[in-house]
Amino acid sequence: MKQIVSCCMLVMLCAGLLTIGGCSTPVVQTTINPVPSGFTPELRWDDTIVWDEWVRGDDLIVSVYPQTKPDAAPTAVFFPFLPTVSLRDPLETGTAVAKGFWREWLREAPFTVLEFREMTTSYSPEYAVRLARQRGALFAITGKLTDFYDGGSVTGARLGVTLDIYDTRTGALIWSMNQFAYMDKDRTRDFLLFKAETRLPSDPLWVVTTAIAQSMKRPVQQWTSQWAAVQQQNNSEENAAF
Repeated sequence: MKQIVSCCMLVMLCAGLLTIGGCSTPVVQTTINPVPSGFTPELRWDDTIVWDEWVRGDDLIVSVYPQTKPDAAPTAVFFPFLPTVSLRDPLETGTAVAKGFWREWLREAPFTVLEFREMTTSYSPEYAVRLARQRGALFAITGKLTDFYDGGSVTGARLGVTLDIYDTRTGALIWSMNQFAYMDKDRTRDFLLFKAETRLPSDPLWVVTTAIAQSMKRPVQQWTSQWAAVQQQNNSEENAAF
């Protein structure tokens, strides 16, 4: 009788989690807040409910942003991030994380052209601006890793990024933003009739990197879309003249 009651309670709780989460497949929490966007609970018959861990972290902080609309097609060169924390392979790690950002920014891209520039040594923002200008790009995207930990699916991942965008025509810093996020293995919680635990994805660092990249892309995308809107309006006015 006790087993029947326990199973019924577990089924009801699992159904409730599905209703709250509103999904039945794994969800990546990309808004980076402490509330998950959905659950994917799995009912195990050892009285354990398991659901997927989500990305948690701080709000996006934008400290510098443009005061005017883009006046030309926004093109950019993306550079490796430079770690400000001690790492075994700083340039390799900074390049890998920056490439994760770059690949995410290629989706629904905020720039009409977005190249990635490999670097063999550390570099200064001024040097990045000069290289991007030589490539004919209007903007140079650089950044720093302010926090980094990759424990894989065992212990999770932690990432802090400061991203800077420079205007290559003037060398001025026009965007600066930073964010910290993490995904870790939560402890198992014991309840009266069941246990609840979370599970990590196979590559939590990739999930955290993607989450921050999406978060930082949004304000830049809103800004660059103003140029597309102006171009569309100008084209409409030109067509209307004939």
